[in-house]
Amino acid sequence: MKIMKNIFGIASLVFILGMTSAFVQVEKVNTITFITSAVCDECKERIEEKLNYTKGIIFAELDVATKMLTVKYKTEIITDQKIKEILAGIGYSSDTVVRDREAYLALPKCCQGGSACEPKK
Repeated sequence: MKIMKNIFGIASLVFILGMTSAFVQVEKVNTITFITSAVCDECKERIEEKLNYTKGIIFAELDVATKMLTVKYKTEIITDQKIKEILAGIGYSSDTVVRDREAYLALPKCCQGGSACEPKK
């Protein structure tokens, strides 16, 4: 009987430790959505390409019509503030971070809102 209690106790301990480690290994993921200064499909392509190849970002998608950018990311690798700073670094403002002026001026005129974009060939 004592052996059964020991076996049961050990099995319970192994189960509890296994469950605890399973919870610890879960990556923390967050999704944010915020408005940007993007105006066209070229902006969409530029922003999504930059963010989707950034470490810690799972996906980024811009809705050009609403100017809303949705980003799903790993919170232990990157922060929402850093994402907005990356966006500013390529010339676009977000709801809380102002775009880098030099990066903005390097954008095509249509991405600055100055003229219509050329159709893609």
